[in-house]
Amino acid sequence: MAFIVDEKANITMIQGDSGELIVDGLSTENNYTVYFAVQDKNRNPVGEELSVSSNYASNVVFYLTGDYTDLFTVSKNENCEVYYYGIKICDTLQNLEGTLILGESEIGDLNTITVYPKKVEGAKL
Repeated sequence: MAFIVDEKANITMIQGDSGELIVDGLSTENNYTVYFAVQDKNRNPVGEELSVSSNYASNVVFYLTGDYTDLFTVSKNENCEVYYYGIKICDTLQNLEGTLILGESEIGDLNTITVYPKKVEGAKL
């Protein structure tokens, strides 16, 4: 599969491929709801916001399905398209909410998803 996450948590992938994004370093003292959202270059949301519960674990996994990543389109006149994503943790019992800084990124860095056009349709899972 062509789904690569680098040290700055930037993703490179082929449209329609599935993959996993692991979010590490969560406090095990909180039961967070962790949110994942994608935006296009104009800051328009792409697809639905995904969420998972940490269940007091130190990490969560977002499973990006082929149907979900099929929403990340590439213009016919472009080699690839760049999207942006963010991760937020919330704990309503503790009234906590915060955007995570991922990988070796710094505040203000944008986490990207560089998408290349699909090469074959394949099975619809």
